Order: sequence, then C-alpha cells, then structure tokens
Amino acid sequence: MQILNLQSGTPFQMGKGKNWRVVHPDMGSTQLTLNHGFHAPGQEFTQHYHDASEDAIVVLEGSGAIRQGNVYTPITAGDVIFVPAGEIHGTVNTTENMARLISFQAPPDMALYRGERDTPNEIPTPQQGHRSDVQVINMARSGPVFGKSAEWRSVVSPQKGSVHLSLDWIQLCTGEEFTHEPLETEAVYVLTNGSAEVQTETENRILCSHDVIFLSPKDTFTLHHTGDEPTTLIHCWAV
Repeated sequence: MQILNLQSGTPFQMGKGKNWRVVHPDMGSTQLTLNHGFHAPGQEFTQHYHDASEDAIVVLEGSGAIRQGNVYTPITAGDVIFVPAGEIHGTVNTTENMARLISFQAPPDMALYRGERDTPNEIPTPQQGHRSDVQVINMARSGPVFGKSAEWRSVVSPQKGSVHLSLDWIQLCTGEEFTHEPLETEAVYVLTNGSAEVQTETENRILCSHDVIFLSPKDTFTLHHTGDEPTTLIHCWAV
C-alpha cells in the first residue's frame, strides 16, 4: 500500500493543459492507472481512443464538455464520464474558470504516456451513424450499495456495462468508518473532500483532500472520518 497525492505525479503531454500520471506502471501498478489534469479555460485534452482500455474520468472542480468529434456533452463537478474501449473522446474546458479532472484507466495504455495519443493534427473522428456508448453519470445520484456503514454509491461496474474497472463514490460523516476488504486486484482511493485517518497494522496516518491510496492485491486498511465536514472518496478498482 502506498500513500500518494494528486500533486506528486509525473507530468505527461496531452493537449495544452497540465497533466500528471499518479498511479502508473513505472511506480508499480500493472492493472490500473490514475491521472490528474488541471486545465485553463479553452484548454483541451486531445481527442483520442484506447484500443483495449476503459476510462472513468471524474470532474473534481469546474465544468466543461466531453468532446467526440464535433459533439460536445456538458460535464460538471461531481460527474463521471465512463468511456469504453474504442470510443473517441477528449475533454475541453468550455468555461471561464479552471477545471480539475482525474481519470482512471484499466488496463494501462502506455501509448498515452509515450505521447502517441497526442495527435492534434490527426484527430480521430467517430464514424457516420455511430451510437456512442460513453456515459455521463452523477456520482452522488448513482444507485446505492446496501449494507455499508456510510453513504456508498455504485457508479461504474460490470453490472452497468464495464469490463475492466469499477468505481464507487463514498461519503462519511461523524463517527463513520469502513474497512477495505482485500481484493485480488489493484485498487485506488482518492480523498476529494474533508479528512480521514487511515489505520493499518503498522501505522496511523491523517489524509486530506487530494491524497491517494494505492493498494496492491490483498492490501487492507481501515478509514475513519475526522474533522467537522463530510469526507468524500472515490474508490476505483480493476476487475
């Protein structure tokens, strides 16, 4: 298990915004990646597609659009964009404010980090008549996961059409906690609001907004709500 932060990633080029890879094969992952983007007004994450990888793109701050050719679908903070393999997609900040996004991908597409997807002069275009399978989903309004000790929403899962990844939205209030049950695959938690105490067999640690937990298979921890405001997390794992 590794504790990271969205600001501690390695920069990579994709369009004109600032982008970092936070969880990626060069730091030990094999099944799942996490990227972080911070885009000024008008900046675009170049349209591209992945041959075999799925994306779950989360809007943390601001708003904009998911772009597919000349079609722009609005996105705003709290939304997830689920992109199946093969779907052409990019994100663009269509507002006058900064936008912060993160994206999970499974399996990793190393061509993205090598710059091979950043082709602004040769942008792929959806075929005439193609019906997009891209979904824009509000995380807090997704269906609940029953039996949890906190508010827990299932946003992306194989039951909803994904093949390689699942994503949940979690909110804890005063006195609430949960234990991450060990998985056979890699998993990532991103703390998006508030603070929390993470407890393992060897240490206790306080996490704040934008901290990241990367878990290898069989890793586990317990997370306790701290502070006065609700603690929200995004949990993504490979399936």
